[in-house]
Formats: sequence, C-alpha cells, structure tokens
Amino acid sequence: MAMPQSGAFSVEEHVHGDTVWVAIRARGAEWSWLTPQEAARLGREWVEKYGAAEAHRPMPHLLAAE
Repeated sequence: MAMPQSGAFSVEEHVHGDTVWVAIRARGAEWSWLTPQEAARLGREWVEKYGAAEAHRPMPHLLAAE
C-alpha cells in the first residue's frame, strides 16, 4: 500500500501474511525494509532532529556523499 510521498522519498506498507513491513527509499536508492516499530522510531528521530521547519527555524543543509 503506497503512503503519502514527498519528492525526496517514497514510503510503502507491505503486508505478507501476518507480517507487516514498511519500505522507504530516497531519490531512487534501494528500498530499506523496516518493521513498523523501526519506522516509527526513525520517524520520531527525524522529527526531533529535522522538524525545525515547523518551528520556523532554519533547516540544516545536508550534503550527499559522493
């Protein structure tokens, strides 16, 4: 099941029998498969670290590794 997407990343939920996986990928990279608990923890960490835009603070600039 596809979830809302940003231009920078895609998130999908996959159900296989009794098992649920959350798949995420950024900018065409390989998919990373997480449990729902891992995905929730990662989301909380990202909001804490990068959610500054909602508080009207400047966002840090991230550089991609080459």
